[in-house]
Amino acid sequence: MSVIDSAADPEAARHHLAGLGWMLLAQVCFAVMNVSARLAGGDLPWPEVAAARFLVGVLLAVLLARARGVSLRITDRRASWGRAIFGTLSALCTFYALTSPRIHLADAVTLGATAPIFVALLAPVVLGEPRSRVVGLAVVIAFAGVALVLQPRFQSAIGVAAIATLGALLYAFAMMLLRRLGAGESGEAVVLHFSLVALATTVALSMPVWRTPSPRAALFLLGTGLAGGGAQLAMTRAYSLDSAARVSALTYLGILFTVLLAIPVFGERPTVSQMLGALAVIGAGLLLARSTRPAIGAD
Repeated sequence: MSVIDSAADPEAARHHLAGLGWMLLAQVCFAVMNVSARLAGGDLPWPEVAAARFLVGVLLAVLLARARGVSLRITDRRASWGRAIFGTLSALCTFYALTSPRIHLADAVTLGATAPIFVALLAPVVLGEPRSRVVGLAVVIAFAGVALVLQPRFQSAIGVAAIATLGALLYAFAMMLLRRLGAGESGEAVVLHFSLVALATTVALSMPVWRTPSPRAALFLLGTGLAGGGAQLAMTRAYSLDSAARVSALTYLGILFTVLLAIPVFGERPTVSQMLGALAVIGAGLLLARSTRPAIGAD
């Protein structure tokens, strides 16, 4: 190995690990968003809850861009529009499922967790990323862990479950397009473009069913927006630093965080099998992190 190669490897390793770290932060924020959205959806129509999330996302993107002095201009308009359209359609499906009383929150989040499987299966074809047995194994272990943690009850509503699964597929395409944008675009610019498209769509859907929020509902709306906007920014940064299949597998930790947060909020208590599932999810995350070292230079 040359001096140049040996010097490049530590830098690449830092990028891979940084990508995983940003995705981990994104999943904590998404867990807060999931619970806040379900609480807000008890009083308000789902498009209104989604609109609040994207309104705050727009404000956060603009404020952070000004604070960091980065550009909000999009150069790859085709990929950015594709990411925004697929992301918006996915968000509509996701918020419909998250706020629907016909399906348990655990079920909705479990179905959303199938997105990394779609990414892992499609990324080699769509993005030309190398196939990795380690990433595939981590995805299988993590999904099995999610099933044990959540013990899903899919008899709730087949229609809502189908919409949640469709949202996961659309999300996978949005994330692969996000990876294609790469590091050339600022995370704030990508988030702003997507959030503006999603905000316009959800506001239009909210108008016929608008309901003025109570102070309690407004608080949940704020939590949904802040957590969702922060998650979007962190996730955008993660996908600019590491491969789509690898960082997307960490979304399973978001499911674990959602369950842990729902315990004090909704009074749920984990069973032995759920705790074993949590260990499986954590183990898959560690396996995924170790896969970064041999993957250096693959991207």
